[in-house]
Amino acid sequence: MSSPSTPSTQPIEDRVTKLEIQLAHTERICEQLNEVVTQLSRDAQERDRLLKRIVEQLKDVKNKMDESGTAEDEKPPHY
Repeated sequence: MSSPSTPSTQPIEDRVTKLEIQLAHTERICEQLNEVVTQLSRDAQERDRLLKRIVEQLKDVKNKMDESGTAEDEKPPHY
């Protein structure tokens, strides 16, 4: 029965091949993570644009309400 190979007893070609395989997997994972980060960044930018638009719309509504007064400030029609 042979003992499992240790890194120092494995042929250098086998060790290099294993490292190349690990590197390929690592590169693929990095590319996938980069795609995820890029998409999340796009999503965040879109949410920022939407939030700014909503804030501007709320400011417009508030200004219109301030200009016309609120229902509490108006006298009922029978006065």
